[in-house]
Amino acid sequence: MTDKPRYQFKWLQFLKRRTGRALLLIVVLASAAMIVTNYYTIKILNSTRAYINGESQYSKGQKDASAHLINYIYLGNPADYTAFEKYISIPEGDHIARNALKGGDLQSARKGFLQAMNHPDDIDDMIWFFGAFKNVALFNRAVGIWVAGDAMVDQLRETGTQAQQKIVAGKISAAEKKAMIESINNISGGLTIKERDFSDTLGVLCRIIKSYIFIADVLIILVIVISSLSYAGIMIRDLHGSQRKVVEQNENLQVINAGLDKFVFNVTHDLRSPLVSMVGLIDLIDEETDLAQIKAYTLMMKESLEKQERFVHEMLTFVKSKHTGLVKKVCDLGQIIDNVFSQNPSHAKGKTVKFFKDAELCKIESDALKIQVILNNLVTNSVKYCDPNKDEQWVKVKTCQHKNEAVIEVEDNGLGIRKNDQERIFDKFYMSGDNKRSSGIGLYLVKDAVTQMNGRIEVKSEPGLYTIFIISIPL
Repeated sequence: MTDKPRYQFKWLQFLKRRTGRALLLIVVLASAAMIVTNYYTIKILNSTRAYINGESQYSKGQKDASAHLINYIYLGNPADYTAFEKYISIPEGDHIARNALKGGDLQSARKGFLQAMNHPDDIDDMIWFFGAFKNVALFNRAVGIWVAGDAMVDQLRETGTQAQQKIVAGKISAAEKKAMIESINNISGGLTIKERDFSDTLGVLCRIIKSYIFIADVLIILVIVISSLSYAGIMIRDLHGSQRKVVEQNENLQVINAGLDKFVFNVTHDLRSPLVSMVGLIDLIDEETDLAQIKAYTLMMKESLEKQERFVHEMLTFVKSKHTGLVKKVCDLGQIIDNVFSQNPSHAKGKTVKFFKDAELCKIESDALKIQVILNNLVTNSVKYCDPNKDEQWVKVKTCQHKNEAVIEVEDNGLGIRKNDQERIFDKFYMSGDNKRSSGIGLYLVKDAVTQMNGRIEVKSEPGLYTIFIISIPL
């Protein structure tokens, strides 16, 4: 019956270890997720900043190109047209980059962004951002604004080309100049609106991404905090449990030490007493000349040696029982009872002792050695303390099943046990006042063996009539 709690304890310990490792893994993974999230947060913000900065260069280039083109139309100075071509190439570079990105030509895209006066360190992030967010609705809207702006830049380029051809040919009228300048102003105004819409759209996208990243960071932090606290709680509980075990072990050691002191004292006393008695008897024999008296002294020495031999045997049984633990297997109660009967004398105090067996329950799963220790001690006591004044001496051992327990009863019609002794007979080294034949360890062994099997034992006795020991062992 002790296997199940021990199994449950080991299973709980296993779950606790697995839970602790899982929580630690969650903290590590959540921390890694936060690092990755923050890395991409910085990458997204840097990419958005680069695009907005690129829009600024785009806008400045377009406005400078428009201004130089208007000057060229008014004054016809070739330097203004050269400046126009220089500045118009800036928004045209973004146009080249966008078309290259759609086609997957990253090298051409990089050249286009450089032409558009974007910083070289920002270009990789701009290319990554375009590929990562090309299917996002807001970014697609920004790209649509970009496409419309590029179409207007193309119109500005076409207007500049027409103006240059007419001025070089000397065939441009004042009305044509006025119309061209008006067209340039309209294009420039329209481009200003597109450029602002492009920046605003990217700003909205950036704020939405920031909100999602903030929520993700909060959730990750909560996971880290909860997992860390849970892990810390398990560690603290384990630490408290370890400290409690240390305290309990120290207390148990103190109890064991005290018990060992008492054990050693009693053992040495019980071993010394027969020796002292034998020395005294030997001294008497040396001085005695009467053979009958010498024989009586010799018998007394034999009894003393037999008592000492029984005591040593019980001590060995006690130590063996303490160290073997509980070994459960299917055992035959009937066979154990027969073995116990065969090991005990059938005569005591000049009387024949009869043994009776009533084994209703034969097979159980339990510790055969401990059951034999229990029965052997009880039957030995029944024989030892038989009543010579009765015509018939007997010992009965009965087994049966009651609910979920195996019940073993050992009954005799011997001397019985006094009421005031019944509560203490299972104490180690306890002997009643007039008991000179016991070591005080036998019934302690019985109680200890029953306890190890999670069972219980009770005694019913009437002095001069009977004694019944009832052992109940969980099946």
